[in-house]
Amino acid sequence: MSSIMNYDSLVADIINYTERNDDQFVATIPTIIALTEASIAAELKTLLQLNVVETTLAVNQTVLDKPVRWRKTISMKINGAPILLRGQDYVAQLQSESTSGEPIYYADYDYSHWNFAPKPDAVYPVEIIYYSLIQPLDVSNQTNLFTATTPQLMLYGALYHAMVYLKALDKIGVWKGYFDDAMAAVKNEDNSRKIDRNTSIQEP
Repeated sequence: MSSIMNYDSLVADIINYTERNDDQFVATIPTIIALTEASIAAELKTLLQLNVVETTLAVNQTVLDKPVRWRKTISMKINGAPILLRGQDYVAQLQSESTSGEPIYYADYDYSHWNFAPKPDAVYPVEIIYYSLIQPLDVSNQTNLFTATTPQLMLYGALYHAMVYLKALDKIGVWKGYFDDAMAAVKNEDNSRKIDRNTSIQEP
């Protein structure tokens, strides 16, 4: 996936647009970029961020590692059948009270693990669909999904956060407006992917 923006060019754009190149401001730019990525990730969940993982649960295995940069689970299947999300306390109680079998529930055990119940009585295939966090930009990682697909969001968001840092009150609203308009356009484009000539996707 080609990109019209990379980390170095974004840093240069921030310096050029703000007309600030003093050491203190330049040292803050990585934080400004990180805040921009966090702002975009908090609002934007598109098909581009969806991932599908296929793995297995071993006999008596109830805890499974979440993928690196997991953000939100969309759905989970075991043996091709959907299983249901429940609270951790419910799943833990079911583990202790039920006999082993095919898992039918899962819970967020913590931010890095899922928990399943009942305990598996065999090896079961698991399919997981989830939203992922984007690999952050830095000097060693020059491009990511946001620079490739939504460079306008990166630029407008970075300039908004830069103006907040600089306390440029007359420009904060301007760049926030550009950012909000660009975000709305990206969301509308993603929503259009959920419709074809015959049907549309109904969200839960």
